[in-house]
Amino acid sequence: MTTRTTIQSAISIAFVLAVAVGGFYYPLIGFAVALVMVVALAMTLARPKSFCAYACPRGKALGLALRPFSRGKPLPRGFASPTSKRALCGFMMFCVIGNIARLAEAPQALGTFFWGLCVISLAAGVVIGLIYRPRAWCAVCPMGTLQETVGAVGLGKRKEA
Repeated sequence: MTTRTTIQSAISIAFVLAVAVGGFYYPLIGFAVALVMVVALAMTLARPKSFCAYACPRGKALGLALRPFSRGKPLPRGFASPTSKRALCGFMMFCVIGNIARLAEAPQALGTFFWGLCVISLAAGVVIGLIYRPRAWCAVCPMGTLQETVGAVGLGKRKEA
């Protein structure tokens, strides 16, 4: 592992832990999750899936932290099927948009919602990362699916001159 990769992984683990633990005590920290979602979509507009490859703190953290403990098995076929991924992404977007609309005037509650979204998906990522591969969550990640969708409709493709 290069020095740069080691530093990125350490920062990713620190960020994920800071949000997961800190958000319990300070709900406004949950807005870091919303910021990460916005950054992911913004990066996708420039280059599809670049966030997953270069900047996703959860993917890097899971990859490093779970590597020694993971069974290294492939995901079952249907687990990461386009239908499953889109259903999970659609459910997440429904929850996010609904809660933003419902809690817009209550920042503490909205921060708590984003924190909860982070913790629940992190727990799911750890479980499937231990059972399968460390970054198995990345195959079903709703943000990755949303980035694929944005890229597929051409919003994130560069025009060649």
